[in-house]
Amino acid sequence: MSSPRATRGLFIAAGLIIVALLLVAVGQEVTPQKLARPLDQLPLALGSWRALGPDNPLDQSTLKVLRPSDYVLRNYINPKGQVCAVFIAFFALQQQGQIIHSPRHCLPGSGWQITKRDKVRLQGPDGPWLLNHLTMGRNLDKLSVLYWYQGRGRIQADEYRDRAYLVLDGMLRNRNDGSLVRLTMDTTRGMAQALAQQKELAALIIPALEKILPPS
Repeated sequence: MSSPRATRGLFIAAGLIIVALLLVAVGQEVTPQKLARPLDQLPLALGSWRALGPDNPLDQSTLKVLRPSDYVLRNYINPKGQVCAVFIAFFALQQQGQIIHSPRHCLPGSGWQITKRDKVRLQGPDGPWLLNHLTMGRNLDKLSVLYWYQGRGRIQADEYRDRAYLVLDGMLRNRNDGSLVRLTMDTTRGMAQALAQQKELAALIIPALEKILPPS
């Protein structure tokens, strides 16, 4: 007899297959959306955070897998000397072979593993936003990773719900563009301190990015 967890996993897998098939079908009808300006024009100063050094390019093998329409990978530093790596990938049209990849599947590697997954709340102007938080471990080292899906007027943590909205917006709004935002920090000063700083930066990035993304 299968366990409830295994049964739930089968339902989720089946649901993802259905959503993927719908995305392929809807992808034939939706219209690619354009950014108001390139992602590298995200402000170099966000509150007390400042860009540190030039933007970093992704290697060709990673670009071949992700296939974003645009992206930015930039380090920001705060007055305390803490550095946060910000990665934003935008997809003008999500379809088979060109869709946002969950960091839960992409990040593990080179000895790094996800040791804890949870969600955190961040207060927005119209209510709380829910964001994903991952603790990554490698030997005694730890990283704090905060990420979310942003686009079409929504901030989403749940990737399954985001996929469902992709299909719905494709059918009703003729679009399924979206972006992934990921913030990564080391935890040399403690996980709580790193997460607090990431939440501070996230609260600045979300409205700044909204001005760059296609109008909702």
